[in-house]
Amino acid sequence: MKMTDLCCRTIAIARALSSRVPALRLPSAYCPLPTALCLLLSACSSTAVAQPRDAEAPFGAADAADFLQRLFGEDAPQDADAVAGVEISVREEREYGDQAAEAYLRSLKREGIRVVNRGRDVAYLRKLVEAIRPQMRNADRYERIRVYLADDPRTDARAFPGGTLVFFRGMLEFAESEAALVGVIGHELSHLDRGHQLHHLRRMKLARESLAGGDPRQFLNGGVALMRMFTHPFRPEDEAAADRDGATWAYRAGYDPRQLAALFLRAHRRDQDQPDLRPEFLRTHPFHIERQQAIAETYDELSLTEPRDDLYVGVRNLRERVPRGEKEFEE
Repeated sequence: MKMTDLCCRTIAIARALSSRVPALRLPSAYCPLPTALCLLLSACSSTAVAQPRDAEAPFGAADAADFLQRLFGEDAPQDADAVAGVEISVREEREYGDQAAEAYLRSLKREGIRVVNRGRDVAYLRKLVEAIRPQMRNADRYERIRVYLADDPRTDARAFPGGTLVFFRGMLEFAESEAALVGVIGHELSHLDRGHQLHHLRRMKLARESLAGGDPRQFLNGGVALMRMFTHPFRPEDEAAADRDGATWAYRAGYDPRQLAALFLRAHRRDQDQPDLRPEFLRTHPFHIERQQAIAETYDELSLTEPRDDLYVGVRNLRERVPRGEKEFEE
């Protein structure tokens, strides 16, 4: 099978999956997967023109396996090195993040979901953000953290490059304690602090620069970088690192991170009858129970290396939207 045949078949499969399996549909803010595949197909065709002898060589099973591994698996060394070498300025991050956040907020409004950036709940969230923010290693990169609240029962929260956080009302209710909510906030701040979303921006920048160049190999690598934005948009290892930060920062701020572990245990029990049938490469987060176990292990490690006996839960703080920094209730 030639590379062009493989790409054409992959496009057909992607179209069929997208139309038949809702879980595999991509957000409207991103270009369709088949479009990206077509761009990669162009890259492959360009390489064939530049190297006519290779173009006549058969595209064997080993080549197909390598191609699919680069497309759907972990970053290959050549891809990871190329992406890591791309510099992103504060201005580029802010522009990219603002566009992504605005597109996301518009999509929520199209769904009929009210989004606010003021009011008691937003003020409460902002105070908790500011309480945890000093633990960020790169806090100076973000002059201001913008906080929005989506009036919807789903249990979700999102961070966008440049410093925008979107929380859902369902998450505030599902957290059950200020300690758990602080862990969620720390998780989202960790994505900013570690530059997780910048990985995707670096890929876009690399793809743009590579696709505009004349080197066929760079052109192909750029096509792979662009493709992976759609086949592997989020990395579970990033989510695991953000969970560790969220639990650690909560602990160091005097909150009990076991409340965050309990949140994931409740999510596991809630969703255990709804198995995630998506392929592993399309999953953006580890399973709830895995996250609960990992956070419990983080707590055990912290209790040994940084022992303390003043951990706070804050059930009433969350209920009354009064942060611990303003009032501690008896527990």
